[in-house]
Amino acid sequence: MAQGVQFKSENDWAFTVSGQLPVFIVASEHENFNTDGSAQFGTRIMSGFNPANITFSIKAPEMNGINVKGIFQINHHLQGPSIQNEGLFEGRIADIQLSGEFGDINIGKGFGIFNSSSIADAGSGMGVGRFGGPDAANATLGRIGSGYTYANFNPRIIYTTPDFSGFRIKAGLINPEKPSGASGQQIQTATPRLEAQANYLIDLNSGTVDLWLGGMSQAVEVVSDDYSYDISGWDLGARLTAKDLRITGAYSETQSVGADGLIGISLTGTGLEQAEVNATQWYGEVTYDLNRVTLGLSYGEGSQDAATTVVGSSPDITNELLMVFSRYHVTDNLVLLGEVQDFASDAQNNYQALIIGMQFNF
Repeated sequence: MAQGVQFKSENDWAFTVSGQLPVFIVASEHENFNTDGSAQFGTRIMSGFNPANITFSIKAPEMNGINVKGIFQINHHLQGPSIQNEGLFEGRIADIQLSGEFGDINIGKGFGIFNSSSIADAGSGMGVGRFGGPDAANATLGRIGSGYTYANFNPRIIYTTPDFSGFRIKAGLINPEKPSGASGQQIQTATPRLEAQANYLIDLNSGTVDLWLGGMSQAVEVVSDDYSYDISGWDLGARLTAKDLRITGAYSETQSVGADGLIGISLTGTGLEQAEVNATQWYGEVTYDLNRVTLGLSYGEGSQDAATTVVGSSPDITNELLMVFSRYHVTDNLVLLGEVQDFASDAQNNYQALIIGMQFNF
């Protein structure tokens, strides 16, 4: 089912507008949240893992076997309480895409590569997933920190090979994340982060199997402490689609990306993004389609081992997220969403949540 409103000129220029508008009602109880140790309950209207977005695509006429497209995306977050008429706007994508027999080249700002196939899950990918607290604002975390590392939107140059009987390789240079340090620390990230991923799509008689293997590497130098380390990781996964059944499993190991699944946030302050801390992310998910209804079950974890370096220490942390969810297609463009969550963490208050939402796709 194609999305988007397309306009085409007589000389073969094409302009397409597409997007998503998700809104959720989230009722949650957060254990030991108040200063007296009692739980706090909250009901909020908020964004999901994907904020509301509108995407503009401008495609030039093909010339010399090359297709050129410009892609721009604007995103809008539904804010929490006490913030009126100040919903955050941001531009996540500003991309030039070249395609032809040579494959695809993307130049500009857009989604990263590492863990990108893992993020394409059916549960949090079209829902809420993990969030920060009863007054959560902006987009939520999905399975970031409880299943995968976030690929994020960064300036980058990416090359994707042509499809060789289901096998494709994607590799790119990504603007490096520059962690913050303690007062007086001087941090240098001299070169881009290298990310790459290979996907092999196997066509079965009754469905498909998508296998992937990826990795990343980035150097960080703490000049003031004469200390250097790497942000690195590898991941693998598989997604089986057979008629109405879909099964996904993903696993990754990272160094200097903590249990929160966010690359390069801090060297010291959070205890989650410590130099040379070792972490793992994994999740499993099963969905089944019944006509216009999708039912799903998903469980995942993110964890890190305690680490001590010259710039600080990090504790053992484990995040666990269990999700039961449903999707009902009222029309081809309007979806009702339901989600029940149980979240447990060493770094965040445990909570349980009941979520009902609606998403308009165009």
